[in-house]
Amino acid sequence: MAKRILAVDDENDVLLVIKTALMSEGYDVDTASNGPDALEKIQQLAPDLIVLDVMMPGMTGFEVLAKVKADPKTCRIPVIMVTGVSERAKIKEALSSGTDYYIVKPFEFQDLLNKVNLALREAAEDPLSL
Repeated sequence: MAKRILAVDDENDVLLVIKTALMSEGYDVDTASNGPDALEKIQQLAPDLIVLDVMMPGMTGFEVLAKVKADPKTCRIPVIMVTGVSERAKIKEALSSGTDYYIVKPFEFQDLLNKVNLALREAAEDPLSL
């Protein structure tokens, strides 16, 4: 069965690129364009991995991440943050908040795919994962 990935970004063109790249690798991809929509879909779909934008209106990726990691039902879902923010402090904040990987836009498809494959493999090897 294909792994389910939720891609979250407020830019439709970025979502389309991420979705197309991941689907071409055989993943089942759902999308959300904002934080509240993402949180609702996470509860409904229980994705195997989340690709999450940082800078979104209304609710940032960091706020979404905090809610995901605080919920016992979703706290073990790997999260890859994809963002145009390359400040060292933000990268450290993301990693200390529970992000598995941090990718700066613009990014290479192969880099995203490598990180997705790695995060899913690590989650599968984790004896505590759901």
